[in-house]
Amino acid sequence: MVWYYDIFRHPLTEPELTRLCGVDVGNVVDVLVGAGRLERTGHHVHAPGQGGHVARRITRTVAAEHRWPVARNAARLLAGFPWVRGVMVTGGLSKQSTEPDGDVDFLLLIEPGSVWATKSALQAIRRVLPERARDWFCTNYLLATDRLLLDDQNLFTAMELATAVPLHGAAVCTGLLDANRRWAERWVPGYAWSLSRAANAPTHARPAAARLVERAVEPFAPRIEQSAMRAWDRYWNGKYAWLPEETRKRRFKRRPEVATNHLHDFQRYVLDEYTRRCDGAGVDATTLPAESP
Repeated sequence: MVWYYDIFRHPLTEPELTRLCGVDVGNVVDVLVGAGRLERTGHHVHAPGQGGHVARRITRTVAAEHRWPVARNAARLLAGFPWVRGVMVTGGLSKQSTEPDGDVDFLLLIEPGSVWATKSALQAIRRVLPERARDWFCTNYLLATDRLLLDDQNLFTAMELATAVPLHGAAVCTGLLDANRRWAERWVPGYAWSLSRAANAPTHARPAAARLVERAVEPFAPRIEQSAMRAWDRYWNGKYAWLPEETRKRRFKRRPEVATNHLHDFQRYVLDEYTRRCDGAGVDATTLPAESP
């Protein structure tokens, strides 16, 4: 956990480590600090020689606290949008780390058959917002509620799931976390805590206008969905034609049940950095804990 968060210059507190690891880590941290494998600065635990990151972490945590009201208001608006069944905050804010004007990243759980229509509508609305407000609605990942098992089953995705903060749709958010628990818990042993948090998430009532739109569009939904998916496919293939086709497929997921775009492949960067840090510390980054019965 410490090596992973070191990538983001994000020292962890012992309560955070305990939650992520699923066990009280106090004695283990004492041993590792005594052996010079880890260091403590105040209440934070970090890699050796990285104590300078603690001040940055504290500053970003304060900024995150001030950013949460914006995130909650944005989540309420998204929860009232047609076809949106679940809203979760991801990215830096979900880990209590952001700049004062940082993005608010969302994972949205969408009614099946409406992923691409929803993405298109949200993108159109976002483009007409004032530039500052656009960063409040970064809907980076849309997933249909009937296909909740993710295909990127690695440490990065497990950590994003484990730290995602559900702000709407307790049942569907719990369903997403539960569908991926078997593999994600091997990377993040304290994963069960996230399930209990999701179960207590609010579920906002759908506005009458959203229900009306869903009923009105229902007869034409398949045609609209196919047209939207083809339009995004042409857009990405045209704008990013300089990328190899396999790279485009990996960075821009284009399936009926999922829509996501990560131009800079941040996931691959993080996993490569994690391996590098583990190698430097003599830790085997490729070995998972044994799967629970």
